Amino acid sequence: MKKTVLILYSEHYDTSALALKDYLEADGRYDVVAVSEREYDNFRYLRSYRDFYRFTYRKFPAINNVIVNLPTAAVKRKKDSDGNIVNFKPNSETYQRFRKFDNIAMRFDAHYVICTTQYSLRKAVIAREKYNLQGKIFALLTDYVLQDNFVSLDIDGYFVVTKKAKHALINKGVEDNKIFVIHMPLPPATPVKRSKEEIKKQFDIRNDLPTLMVVGGRYGSKYLYDALVNVCEKEEFNILVFVDGNIGVNKKFKRYAKNNFVSNNVYIVQKINDLSRAYYIADYILAAPTSAICYEALLRKIPLILMDGANNVENKNSKYLVASGYAYSGINKKRIDRALEEIDKSREQWAKFCETRVKDDGCEQFLTCLNLIDEGKDPIEEYLNRTVIMEDEGSKVVVDVEDAETSANEENTIKKKKKGFFKRRK
Repeated sequence: MKKTVLILYSEHYDTSALALKDYLEADGRYDVVAVSEREYDNFRYLRSYRDFYRFTYRKFPAINNVIVNLPTAAVKRKKDSDGNIVNFKPNSETYQRFRKFDNIAMRFDAHYVICTTQYSLRKAVIAREKYNLQGKIFALLTDYVLQDNFVSLDIDGYFVVTKKAKHALINKGVEDNKIFVIHMPLPPATPVKRSKEEIKKQFDIRNDLPTLMVVGGRYGSKYLYDALVNVCEKEEFNILVFVDGNIGVNKKFKRYAKNNFVSNNVYIVQKINDLSRAYYIADYILAAPTSAICYEALLRKIPLILMDGANNVENKNSKYLVASGYAYSGINKKRIDRALEEIDKSREQWAKFCETRVKDDGCEQFLTCLNLIDEGKDPIEEYLNRTVIMEDEGSKVVVDVEDAETSANEENTIKKKKKGFFKRRK
């Protein structure tokens, strides 16, 4: 009998959740249901709530945590005269209209619930407690650092993409054996049968200049506009800008172009769905520090420059990626120019760095861990310990455990040879 997996995700470019859905369905052992926040968030259509959420998400993360927690406050269970907990009746009109998340949780009663947002994580915990559901709840954190309102001691495990996030969770009181470090789950790259020249023509680009792709984050239209202004004079590039239908960026940039010099090679793309094609012609990417787009760039070994982040988490992502050597800082015009110079000097070395450290087997790792959990085994002992990930300041090396002893012996031999060499020199 197949087990049910319920994936709760954000509708804004949450590629990891959708990649997991496709991968688990293809495996055939699970029935997978993916539900976006458009379907489960009661407050999504209240404009004032949404705008206030966006503002605090960018400027006041602490207040935003409160906003996220308010709709998920602990629910008191009703009891009958004998002191027994009364089951909630899901048939009322009120329930159907205002308890959408509870309705989804009870209807599927999934064996595994995978949450990619803080809101869904808290709601899933409360629904399980309130309706005595039996499913296990896991959080999937694709940011490179920990967002504090993701922390919950009531869930069954965390899937994270860096050891930094794991250590932060441990410091918050989460047990070590509940945290599984995997590579980021992403959909497989779509094979392209057309040449680069043909793809360029699809974007109306008809020259041989290198392409600088500019793409913003979820709430960062201001930062996308600032980044575009910082590079729009560069005539030596094709500047391919993804605005995701944001009319405000278009209007502001048109006003800017009336009074300032702008290269003729600026191409604005409305739909972010065209990103998959754009990766094949991009020579550089200037992006917001959003986790998925950054990882996709690194996976394709396209030099990554990071603009200002729109919120606290994006800025933390940026610091992690720049400090670890994965990306270059591009928070202003001067730094973008410096980054482009550094990339041209060390492009091959940086590409090898990415090839060693960034892998595309995140979905496979997730499925293996889920299967082991299903069998009652410990994924860390049975599977994840086969790979040792060493994260130092500015380096991250992947080594198979079976070859670790051999590598250590080779390293000791090299050290001995060096010592002998210096002795002879003396």
